[in-house]
Amino acid sequence: MKIAEYLKEKMGKDIIDLFSSIYPDWAIQDIKRMAYDENQQLHVTTKVAIIDDKIVGQANIFRLINNPTVANLGYHVHPDYRRRGIGVVLASAVIDKAKEYGIKILVIQTEIINQAAIKLAKKLGFDKPPKAFIKENVDGLKLYKLNNGICLYKLI
Repeated sequence: MKIAEYLKEKMGKDIIDLFSSIYPDWAIQDIKRMAYDENQQLHVTTKVAIIDDKIVGQANIFRLINNPTVANLGYHVHPDYRRRGIGVVLASAVIDKAKEYGIKILVIQTEIINQAAIKLAKKLGFDKPPKAFIKENVDGLKLYKLNNGICLYKLI
């Protein structure tokens, strides 16, 4: 497995293919949104996992709005490549990079039913945030958009 920096110009179509396999019920416009420009204002870093010239996973970090030291970590692995440690390797790679950009706190937000994402987050050392943190950062967190959302956080 190779871990590489994401570049939309070279990898955008492959990211669309990855997200189409992960979220087959999503509308194509939502999937295309995932092949974002890596130069977006709040973007910190994105890494991809490549096996046999195929992108099989992606992890990214975006700063929260109005708080440059807090960022959201997201990770996705192709269904055929799960349970091989790819998520841990990808997440660890972007966490290391986040430290270089002055990020002090990372959050992971997901649906409560996404037990695999929660298990991975806990394996990476994430836990429930203090209520004061949620209150202070509510505008930047997307918990209110999730039906049964959960937020986990980690000091880095």
